[in-house]
Amino acid sequence: MAIRWFIFGVIALLVNSAFAEKAKKNTSTSSSRPVGKSEEGDYIVEKRSDGTVVKYKKKTSYDFEGTGIEGLYNKPSGAYISNIKQVKGKSIIRMRENFDAEVIDSSRLLK
Repeated sequence: MAIRWFIFGVIALLVNSAFAEKAKKNTSTSSSRPVGKSEEGDYIVEKRSDGTVVKYKKKTSYDFEGTGIEGLYNKPSGAYISNIKQVKGKSIIRMRENFDAEVIDSSRLLK
């Protein structure tokens, strides 16, 4: 189920970027600006200044129910995980050995 949502997200991003690119091209060219829009049932008809007519649906829906994906799930082998434990690195946390100044200050606050 998660794979279906992942695929749906990727497709939505691709469709969105395609529409954004198309809108960017349409706004950059002044010769194809919309002159008028009208509705015909479930469609919107747009007449442009360059004489072209664009007809598109008001609502678009996608159905991914029949999509089946087969594949293998690969994970690291046990030897790889056990080798990670043997790697030692320098700690970024410095351990202090002397807290005398803080102890003396806190005893002054108690008086």
